[in-house]
Amino acid sequence: MDFYKTAFETMDLKKKSVLVAREFGEEQVKPKRKEKKSLHYYAQEVSNSIHERSQIRVVDDYDGLNNDVTPKSIPNEMYSDQFMKYTLQFKVAVEDIQLYHSRSGNARSRTRSSMRGGLGGNKQSIDDVMNGITFENIVFDPQCKSDKSNETRTDPPYKKSFLKITLHKTEFFELHNQCSTTAMKGTQEGELAEYDNRQYDYLTVGKGKVRRRSDNDAQTSITLTSSRAVNTIMVTHATVGSYVSNFEMYDTLNNMVQKYSIHSTLHGLSKTGKDSYTQSDEDNPYEDDDSELREKERSQRYRLFESADFRNAVMFIGRTLSSNTNESGMRRFRNFEQIDRCALEAEYLYSMKLLFRFIPVPSHDERKAVSDMSFCRSNGDILAIGYGLYSFSSQQVPATGDVYVWSIKNPGEPERAFYYQMPVTAVCFSPYLPSLLAIGLYDGSVEVRDVSSPTDMPIAVSQRSTSPSCSPVVAIRWIKQAGENDASDIDPFLSLSQDGCVTRFRINKSPFLLGFNQMVLERVEGHPEGIHVPISPILTCESSRHPQGLYITAHPLHKDIYYILTDQGCIHKCSINYQHQYLEVLKCHEGGVNVMEFSPWSPKLFLTCGNDWYIRIWIEGISRPLIELQDEYSPVHWANWSPTHATVLVSVNRNGASVWDIRRNILKPMAKHEMDSSYNTVAAFSNCGRTLVVGNERGNTLFQAMNDMPFAPHFQYDELEKAIYKAIGNDQELFIELKSIGFFGYPDKKFLRPV
Repeated sequence: MDFYKTAFETMDLKKKSVLVAREFGEEQVKPKRKEKKSLHYYAQEVSNSIHERSQIRVVDDYDGLNNDVTPKSIPNEMYSDQFMKYTLQFKVAVEDIQLYHSRSGNARSRTRSSMRGGLGGNKQSIDDVMNGITFENIVFDPQCKSDKSNETRTDPPYKKSFLKITLHKTEFFELHNQCSTTAMKGTQEGELAEYDNRQYDYLTVGKGKVRRRSDNDAQTSITLTSSRAVNTIMVTHATVGSYVSNFEMYDTLNNMVQKYSIHSTLHGLSKTGKDSYTQSDEDNPYEDDDSELREKERSQRYRLFESADFRNAVMFIGRTLSSNTNESGMRRFRNFEQIDRCALEAEYLYSMKLLFRFIPVPSHDERKAVSDMSFCRSNGDILAIGYGLYSFSSQQVPATGDVYVWSIKNPGEPERAFYYQMPVTAVCFSPYLPSLLAIGLYDGSVEVRDVSSPTDMPIAVSQRSTSPSCSPVVAIRWIKQAGENDASDIDPFLSLSQDGCVTRFRINKSPFLLGFNQMVLERVEGHPEGIHVPISPILTCESSRHPQGLYITAHPLHKDIYYILTDQGCIHKCSINYQHQYLEVLKCHEGGVNVMEFSPWSPKLFLTCGNDWYIRIWIEGISRPLIELQDEYSPVHWANWSPTHATVLVSVNRNGASVWDIRRNILKPMAKHEMDSSYNTVAAFSNCGRTLVVGNERGNTLFQAMNDMPFAPHFQYDELEKAIYKAIGNDQELFIELKSIGFFGYPDKKFLRPV
């Protein structure tokens, strides 16, 4: 930039010299002598300016170092001086022509418009005259105009009226290079990495910044460190011989404090062993103590089984033995082996593969169905399953119920087991305190347990005085408390009963749950918003004034909003701040609505499935469904969005599961899979979203790995929005309504799994 600045300043000086020469030309008779004088004067002025500029020095002082950044002047090339003379001569010649052809006019009113009227009697434009002067009349050296015949020019005349500048690309040189590395904190490499990060922040953000800093995908804004706990040692396997007696195992597992008599123990073993010595009844002093020793052994065995340390040891041994037969399924559940995006062979088959199944031991010789299941939010390996009654129209109701807490580390045996004298209908882990598990029973009672505690006692149970409903609990949902000053309080949860009553329970410092009536549903009359269902002309009398509650879900953003699904096919939008009125009622299905789930990429987009064989996708603000999916003529028990693919959703009916991809096809599913001979009841996605868990009426729980899925898009929300607009492209009115809503995703298009 200094190069061009110097050139432009020189041109400005030349322009001034021409104007001064014009003024002197009007007063004197011999303008050429004045022209030489002005030329000499301004050439001297230019040289003085260049000399003064050369005395100036610009120094950049940084960190005690001086860097000379003085702009360099343009070097004198072959034709630089001649170009300056030519420009002055050219402008002076133009002024002389204007003075010659306009002597009769006013000298101070000369303009370019008056020249265009004509030069004398010749109708020639000033551009033609200038061109003629440029290429014909002007001689470069002004001294050659007076005496052309006496001198012979050896150099060709300089006829170019511009200065050509060529910029060449310089060689690439590296200013700074910093590679991203990860080192263990606390070591010498970690200290060097932290020092390097501080130095980088000082050069880019602190006082030592010398260049701009831009955040992009190639840089990390935070320092990634790992603790020593994640670094495991290499496990070596060896076949060795060892011997452990029963006494050593007993002492090790039970952590005996009291030492029992070795003589009495040996005597008890000898009395029951094959190699016991024979002795007459008269000479045997221990014959009278036989019953006492057996009772003591029975009490010791009971204490051994009741010991928490012994049960933990059995659990660890069970995990070790189970890993021998289920290692491949465990590795797939943990996603240890994933398909590379650069793989040459990739097929989009939307297939499922059975990893393993949970088969509970039947208690009281009763067949119990899987009524509900819930994954722990902080540990995806833990799954709580309730066994009891799923279909309330069943002719045979089991008398008891169970809740098993399973771990993927041991698919053969549950980690915790809770038994009840009535069927279990609902279970739900708390997303805020992951160890708390709420359990709903067939008689309407609710209790909360801590699965991390080795004891079998519940934390709190409900009372008839605060929760008078006797109908089965069909759904439980934890909600986030708002506006509470005491941070030690546990978040409350909502319980939905079959009779349409919603009860809010709170855990306080007592063995009982504090509950109060939150909402009582009423039957919807007339035609609410949503799909149009004609009313039967035959007057019917309902058996109950209240609709049957089927499911409850919470809003992903507004913690005080929850939705209740009923057998009328309606969704009741409610708030915990209003106990006697709804916020909105939406008619979604002709039969009952079984499930409602929000999309992980949009707080406004949700799906519903019901007993009218349909799966419908809705958006808040529009009372019509955006997309309708229907394949088989059977009720849809469960449907949900895939946590890994924004456009993929899975539905489960009594016979199998269907995988839909609305980006590819909305007329039929991409794949259909048969599960088991028994009817399916409920289903759920694992926390990672790559495994589908399905329960059936026989009590088995199947883990199906979703294989051969398409690669997840990088911009999930954009693909979801594009697929929805493509699906409703033929409905112009619906297209305009959806356009009026605008952006319907989360801020920054992020992912948020609903609670």
